[in-house]
Amino acid sequence: MSGHNPFISILENLDANGVKFEHVLDKIIKGVVKIMNSTEELKEELIGYDGIYQTYVIDVDFNYWLEVSDGRLLYEKGVNPQALFTITFTKDLIIKILREEISGTDAFMKGKINVEGSLSQGLRYIKLFRLFEKYLRKKNGFK
Repeated sequence: MSGHNPFISILENLDANGVKFEHVLDKIIKGVVKIMNSTEELKEELIGYDGIYQTYVIDVDFNYWLEVSDGRLLYEKGVNPQALFTITFTKDLIIKILREEISGTDAFMKGKINVEGSLSQGLRYIKLFRLFEKYLRKKNGFK
């Protein structure tokens, strides 16, 4: 079906409570990491993004971190004390961002996202997700 977002069926399950939400979000992140690591175009774009990015989803106690190193992306659940950048969301906010009901930038400007770390690391974090979204749109015929 033309114009179909490959994550729509997964996103529809994000409203579920507790463990199911964590499972669905984990599945989304693993899918993103797999695509980014197996697509030359995206791997090349990751060069220069080296760092560890910690994410906290506070109302469901789901924490994970992403590490970019030499054009590869690594995802792990839990907390990485070496992260130089941290971002804190709520479950509902992540759902709204993934469904494109609000942008991460707008959420930050409205005080709905808490961040710690350098501005440059924060911009890289945002660009990681925009890079993936741009790639998905291109592959699915969106502009």
